[in-house]
Amino acid sequence: MSLSALLTGPVLLPARVARRGLQAGAWLGTTAVDTTVTGAVTGAAAVAGVGMNLATAPLRGGAVSARDMAREFLGGAPSRRYWRGNDRIWMEVRGLDTPDGPQIGTAVLAAVRGLPGVTAVQLNRALSRIVVTVGDEAPALTQLSGTVSGAENSVRAAEGERPLDLPGDDVVLAGRVAALATTAVGLGVSVAAAAVRLPQLPVAVAAAVISADYQPRIRRLVEHRLGPESTDVVLATAEAAILTLTQNPALLAVNVLLRATLTAETWSARQAWHRTEPALAPHAVDDHPPEHPHRPRSRPVGPLEHHANRSVVAAPAAAAVAGAATGDVGVAGTALIVAAPAATRTARESFAATLSRGLADRHRMLPLRPQTLRRLDRVDTVVIDPQILIPAGPDAAVLDYLRRAGIRTVGLRSPAMGDGQTIFDELHEPADTTPDTALQEAVEQLQSRGATVAVIAAHAPHALAAADVAIGVLDDQAPPWYADLLVDDPSTAWRILCAVPAARTASRRGVELSTGSSLLGAVLLLTSIPFRGTEPLTGGAAGGLWIGHRLARRTLDDPLAEHGREHPRADDAHRTLRDRVRQAERFALALPGVGHVPIPTPEQTACLTALAVLVALQIIDWPVALVIVAGYIVTTTGRRRPTRTPAPSAA
Repeated sequence: MSLSALLTGPVLLPARVARRGLQAGAWLGTTAVDTTVTGAVTGAAAVAGVGMNLATAPLRGGAVSARDMAREFLGGAPSRRYWRGNDRIWMEVRGLDTPDGPQIGTAVLAAVRGLPGVTAVQLNRALSRIVVTVGDEAPALTQLSGTVSGAENSVRAAEGERPLDLPGDDVVLAGRVAALATTAVGLGVSVAAAAVRLPQLPVAVAAAVISADYQPRIRRLVEHRLGPESTDVVLATAEAAILTLTQNPALLAVNVLLRATLTAETWSARQAWHRTEPALAPHAVDDHPPEHPHRPRSRPVGPLEHHANRSVVAAPAAAAVAGAATGDVGVAGTALIVAAPAATRTARESFAATLSRGLADRHRMLPLRPQTLRRLDRVDTVVIDPQILIPAGPDAAVLDYLRRAGIRTVGLRSPAMGDGQTIFDELHEPADTTPDTALQEAVEQLQSRGATVAVIAAHAPHALAAADVAIGVLDDQAPPWYADLLVDDPSTAWRILCAVPAARTASRRGVELSTGSSLLGAVLLLTSIPFRGTEPLTGGAAGGLWIGHRLARRTLDDPLAEHGREHPRADDAHRTLRDRVRQAERFALALPGVGHVPIPTPEQTACLTALAVLVALQIIDWPVALVIVAGYIVTTTGRRRPTRTPAPSAA
């Protein structure tokens, strides 16, 4: 069959089949959040009921045109971010963090104050926003955007700067909804095309797109060119198109679940912004923010980054060897797909997105920069502002759990704390400076030692700006604008820190699943067993998605970090959360009269099934398979055996 026939076959679907495919894709896309990922009726209703409305909100608002959004998604200048509600408009101002920032801020304030209908204007340099309060006859968004742009250009030439996205920005949610809708439609069309046995492209043609999506280092190169949000939309569209042409509904279904998870995260963050914005707006002025500090050392890499560094070298090497040995370009492309670490990405994204959604919905957290939650697995030190410890300090059970998890707690020596200073592993001696400067010095010293530092503070902008993970505690004063995550209760901050061990487990399991799926794919590639090339990748990605979601839900349900309540002893509290994390890696079936019968995990099932197939086809002998199974059981049992953490030395 000619190449033109292969390419045009899916386009010439009968009308009835295409319509049913689109309906199936739309149904899956709108219900996946509820039935498979979030377990909440409100999540599915939100996506189903307002998805299209949200996707077109930026266009209907008049500030962003379809051409602007398309240009941004293709690597052009990003569209201007904005949010409108409560008689206020938060609109992006560009160039505030440049040497010309003060002049730009002054010019924008003067220009916007002259617009009819504007009653008040505030400039927030930390978030690169101007907050405009409007009356009954408010200026159009296009007029306000043009005024801000003109004021910027009067000071400096326009540059292609990447915006700081806020949870309420319509453009961000529109991109997530578009990615979900494209993938869901692709799934429906792929299922319909496979049902009527239409021609399909070989799966190896998807190697480049799959590698760009799942190889972190390659994805970062694309993000550097397009920006994170545009990269997400472009890769989702390209992958949906190529997987539809290759008729791969299984991997498309996994992608739909991942996109639904990310969309649900963005929707919850948007709702948190709507809920918190009225309290933030009166304190929006931030005329003298601290400069963005330079980290003394590069941020340490985590287990996923180590695995990505290995796979980015191993994948092309494996493709070259496979192609040279067989002389088949298709085999080389299949080898690239087999080596893609899909499980690492799905495990981390599923964990972070589920955790972010739960914290926003159940604990009133506002994720100003949700990407920070993707760094939790690397946190090994936390610096705590003494202002949030007086008069009520953190529970001993929480700090003891953090200590046992390998997280070092650091505080400032303060006479006001008295005996409470002994609860920390390390006390920083402040010089004759403000607490904020002292906290910043502590953060930079720890980072220079190679630590990944989280900071919990209420009024320490310099320390929060320097932190790797910045958790700001809201009170009745000015909000900590340089925080990545805003909470209104210290107990939520402790809960975020208590999620660090689970984040590490999610990353470790993602690496294990990715390694196992790649090894299984390599075995299948070297044998005569017929397979398309994406089955191990799909299984690993699905396993990572499930493990990440389950670990996040277990962490959200654990009572350890409930601040202000009576807790069990520290040892019991640590054991409780540790057992919950371990239970998230187990599967059991509840049978009446029998109880809970353990069943294999997806990784174990894939391994045992592959070995059974190899034995049945007489590719390996059964004694060899028994040895492999025994070794696998020994390694996984040892891997899950809890290790003893030595008691910390006295501070």
